[in-house]
Amino acid sequence: MKKKVLLSFSLLMIASIMLAACATATPVVQEPQVIRETQVVVETQVVKETQIVEKEVLVTPTAGPNPEAVIEGVEPNAELTVWTFFLSPTFDDYIASTIARFEETYPGVTVNWEDHQATFLDDYRNSFAAEIAPDVANLSDTEGWVREFAQKGLLLNLSDNLPQEVIDQYYPGLFNLQLVDGKSYQVPWYQAIAVELINKQIYVEQAGLAVEDFPKTFDEIPALCQTIKDATGTLCDLRIAYTDILRDMAYQGGVDVFDPDTQQFTFDSPEGVAWLQMYVDMVQAGTLDRSALLAEDRVGLELFTSGQAAFYQTGPQLIRVVRENNPGLYGYLAAVPVPVGKSGALNPTSMAMSVKADTPYPKAAMALATFFTNPRSQLEFAKIVGIYPATPASYEDPFFTEQPVAIEEEVRPIAQEIISKQADIVPEYPQPADVNETVRLAVESALYNNVPAQQALSDAVAEANALIGQ
Repeated sequence: MKKKVLLSFSLLMIASIMLAACATATPVVQEPQVIRETQVVVETQVVKETQIVEKEVLVTPTAGPNPEAVIEGVEPNAELTVWTFFLSPTFDDYIASTIARFEETYPGVTVNWEDHQATFLDDYRNSFAAEIAPDVANLSDTEGWVREFAQKGLLLNLSDNLPQEVIDQYYPGLFNLQLVDGKSYQVPWYQAIAVELINKQIYVEQAGLAVEDFPKTFDEIPALCQTIKDATGTLCDLRIAYTDILRDMAYQGGVDVFDPDTQQFTFDSPEGVAWLQMYVDMVQAGTLDRSALLAEDRVGLELFTSGQAAFYQTGPQLIRVVRENNPGLYGYLAAVPVPVGKSGALNPTSMAMSVKADTPYPKAAMALATFFTNPRSQLEFAKIVGIYPATPASYEDPFFTEQPVAIEEEVRPIAQEIISKQADIVPEYPQPADVNETVRLAVESALYNNVPAQQALSDAVAEANALIGQ
């Protein structure tokens, strides 16, 4: 399953990047005083107030500390290597200019950059075996890469080594992804988000609903689907993530799916049963399109892009797909935040920067990781491609606050609300592929074969616990 999830994640991030692709801060210089004649003073001086003198003095104020230099005690003459994932050649200029700005901010530190693509994960694993691992690496939080290497003692504990004021520049839910023993081994970089795309032709004109009243919580969705069916005959285009059903249980239903202390699955709890029963009730009411419910994402997307669904959860970059495949629908599109489940959190899709545990330059490496992920760097990246910063300060820029013009831009003013709710709430558990298959069969039996939700999940819990006990 890890390979399937990795592929879907890579496709999502690459699709976003490829679709979007197809200096040290300058100190304020005081105005010179015009007297009788000019004499240029070679040495640097700071003039704090105007004085009456007989000669004009042209002064360049001494630059203060660079605001992006947030790590103190950086090792002099440090030479770092950083690896990124699938960013070259599209973003060569951005990466190169960010590195140049970093080297000006931390004089004496030099950076060597390598971009690794389809073989990144194998390359990174092999680099540790060969003792040539990069000082800083662009890892995926969502795919568990950070946790894999942190558990082996290969990454630096950033919770204990970064200054608190640096940690505070990130959303807490994103800094605390993939914790190992309660510690973070990454700083969050760019994020992907999901939105609800709405077909206003069905949702507004036919069903008489208002876009701004779209449900804020997931437990309002069943009633909405019934309303749309009654008014228009249109079925809801919902999808359970059939490759990771426990994740949907956790986020939508607030289900504690696994107890790390006892190493036992617990998803047959009242919360788990209520989550599954919600879907059973919708299937029995005939409000869901069964062809999309437990299918690949493309099935639901095709239903929506062909104009057969009132709304669909997807990435905002897919707005361009609608524009290309169904221009008539494009003008009827709107985007709203995804409704939040009982967990109160949204599933993150996050890329990060991590530091090698035994780097000879830990201060410089932390400086580089936090430089690429600071508010300015993340904002500049977001202006180039459809990614979303993990830093609240980035969203203060007019790029995110101004009234959008194009439909694609409607996501920007709501992106911060979505990002602020992203958090990793699903603990790591053994044999995820086999366990997921067990859960999928149980869910299908309840949805389509009249097996009671409690029985289906209890049987699945027993089988899943037996699997990991082998």
